[in-house]
Amino acid sequence: MKRTGARSALPTSRQRPMRRLLAAIAAFALGAGLAVVGAAAPASAHTGDLLAKAVCNTATGQYDVTYTLKLTNVGSTLTGTTKWRVGTPSFQGTPKNANGMDRGPITSQGNTTLTLGTESLPGTTKGGGPWVYAYTSWTDGYGQGSDGRIEGLKGDCTAPEPKQIPVPVQPSIVDACGTSGDYVVEPRATEGVTWSISPVVAGKAKATATAKPGYVFSDGKIVKSWDFEFTNVPCIVEIPVPPKPAATEACGVDGDAVLLPEDSDTVSWKLEGDPKAGTATAVATAAKGYAFPGGATEHRYDYTFTNEPCPVIVPEPVKPEIVDLCDVDRDEVLLPEETEQLVWHLEGEPSSGSVTAVAVTKGTHVFEDGTTERRFPLTFTNDPCPIELPLPVKPAAVDLCGVDDDRIVLPADTDTVSWAIEGDAATGSAVAVATAAEGHVFESGESTERFVFEFDQTECVPPTLAGSTAAALCVANVPWIDFDVVLTDPDQQSTGHTAYLVLSDGTNTEKVELGPLGEDGSVDGRVLWPGAAIDEAGNPTAWPGWKQLPNGRWVVTEENFGWTHSLTSAYIEVNPELSIDLEYPPAVVGCGPASKPAGTPGTPVAAGDGQGLASTGFAGGPAIAIAGGLVLAGALALAVQLILRRKRA
Repeated sequence: MKRTGARSALPTSRQRPMRRLLAAIAAFALGAGLAVVGAAAPASAHTGDLLAKAVCNTATGQYDVTYTLKLTNVGSTLTGTTKWRVGTPSFQGTPKNANGMDRGPITSQGNTTLTLGTESLPGTTKGGGPWVYAYTSWTDGYGQGSDGRIEGLKGDCTAPEPKQIPVPVQPSIVDACGTSGDYVVEPRATEGVTWSISPVVAGKAKATATAKPGYVFSDGKIVKSWDFEFTNVPCIVEIPVPPKPAATEACGVDGDAVLLPEDSDTVSWKLEGDPKAGTATAVATAAKGYAFPGGATEHRYDYTFTNEPCPVIVPEPVKPEIVDLCDVDRDEVLLPEETEQLVWHLEGEPSSGSVTAVAVTKGTHVFEDGTTERRFPLTFTNDPCPIELPLPVKPAAVDLCGVDDDRIVLPADTDTVSWAIEGDAATGSAVAVATAAEGHVFESGESTERFVFEFDQTECVPPTLAGSTAAALCVANVPWIDFDVVLTDPDQQSTGHTAYLVLSDGTNTEKVELGPLGEDGSVDGRVLWPGAAIDEAGNPTAWPGWKQLPNGRWVVTEENFGWTHSLTSAYIEVNPELSIDLEYPPAVVGCGPASKPAGTPGTPVAAGDGQGLASTGFAGGPAIAIAGGLVLAGALALAVQLILRRKRA
């Protein structure tokens, strides 16, 4: 059974004149050459059918009732929002708004069927269920209430008889010493039983066996619980056997000792016997509540000490010096003299390239580590005697102004002599080092010779373009730039040899080459202003910031270096630079094109003076007519919409 609300709509007889009016407007628009974008027509009332379907759930013995809402007569572009609720078996009327709806919202688009949800009813329910109400709102401002319920239930939905299973046996527990290891042992999984076991808290725990759905214990119950209490007997904590303490044993007995560890919370130590008597025992005893593996509370370590006399310690000997000259005939080891403590001897011959000097203690003397011998391996070279070279000549040096170009000019390396520089001439001082090749020495007997150089650090005079000029002038209606560039560079610091003129308006930049500097460091002449051009006869053919139209007229433009009429900076550049004052030559004698074809006198005019518009004309009549038609059609459509809204209200 269902109930649906109805929206009040315009009667058919009242709708037809409106449709005729809209059709007339559309025909008018098409006849005037216009396209109708869209028109709102009266929509039929949206409707909603609330349906219910019941299924018997044999697992629970209840009816599962699913409620759906079928929405029809809804425009495909409309979005709906539905909320719903479950009422009582008594009908409360079709809802007129969403007040009291506690479920949803559910969003829909156009015509569709919504699944609201599923509710369960007792399996003994007969006849009808509770009424269900829904209310849907659409984006066009229309709302629709719906209601419905399930009917025809027979009350015959029942669950099967539960299966009987044995009453669970009480679980066992683990009640160890202390409390940290106490717990209830969870029984093995059995059919139809779910166990819930709590942790041990304050010496108590609880175990509960619950029959799963469809099962019942043989005593007719579905829950069986047991409470447990645990003791708190202190535990004996097992600790590892401590390692054997270290002992010291020296010559005699004064240094003999057992190094007992400090007592801890779990172990205390004591020493039985006396190391000076030759024997002692270290005893480790476990503290109360603790024991070593196997339950023992005591562990013993025995020590035996000797009583040998102490040797006399001698200081460490120093490695003997050697004489290692070229060839091998004069090589030797300078062994120390024999003393009451040590005696030296040599193993091997220096001529073989290696020997060992051996120091041996005498009598009861020993070294600090208790040994009696020290060995010192010694090696000799067998290099041939070097070839004598003449002393090298001191290299030349370059000492200019400043420090950047100061340097030492080293000779080329040879097979017998190589050169290197220590230091930096830029600091004012540097050293040229000549090194003899392996197997060679200089006459001085040294393998290196050093030559010290001091450099003057007087700063260089910077180059300047002072006195250089550049000026703009107009000659025969042609803009030129006269220039005279003079570079003064007494210390040859400039790295440039070509003069340029750089122009800029702050956004654009142009670099004009003026020419290479002569041997005297100067260059002068004349160049065209950027953008200007002349023919072979010297007649002007182009001016910066002007262009010629197809009809021969010259007009002002941003193109062709027009920006150079508003310079913000100009400078001569060689390296260094020199800023100058420069501007486009004033039009006292023209220095620009005429507005008429070339060769005809006249005053130049700027592009965009409005004359082009007048010459080309403007076809405005048809466009104005179309615009008027559009305005009239829009006004008519707006009037129709206002009439429709008033009638709906």
